[in-house]
Amino acid sequence: MNTVTGPVFLRYRPEGRVAPEFEKFDDIDAALDALEARWAELREAAPQILDQRKVLLLSTEQLQGEFDAPKED
Repeated sequence: MNTVTGPVFLRYRPEGRVAPEFEKFDDIDAALDALEARWAELREAAPQILDQRKVLLLSTEQLQGEFDAPKED
């Protein structure tokens, strides 16, 4: 698998908004950390992780599968 180089974008659609919002991060780890910290707020806002060309890297379904999964001990 290719290594993703930054920047990457978190795209989500806030409730009541037509246009999506974008947040830029230096790398995928920073984007995932930010998303994890705000998951309760963003999980229903169709979050996606995009590469520097704004090509989809992680879909909403993939992120839900990761962040909604039960935590392993």
